[in-house]
Amino acid sequence: MELIIDFDNIKEPGKKECLLQSLKLMGIGFQATEKPQTLQEYNADLESGEAEIKRGGFITTEDLKIEMRKW
Repeated sequence: MELIIDFDNIKEPGKKECLLQSLKLMGIGFQATEKPQTLQEYNADLESGEAEIKRGGFITTEDLKIEMRKW
């Protein structure tokens, strides 16, 4: 899975850092530049994400909250 994030709209450095740490913790790839995604790329991302979920590659909200308390 890959996200496109507009960091310019996040004004507080602490929020940027928290976002980056959360993405890294969850193993979510991201890019900070904006480029249009093709329909094929979009569908491939959906299929990849669905397969990852079926493999158990996700973290629950409760587990994430527990992990965030350790930061």
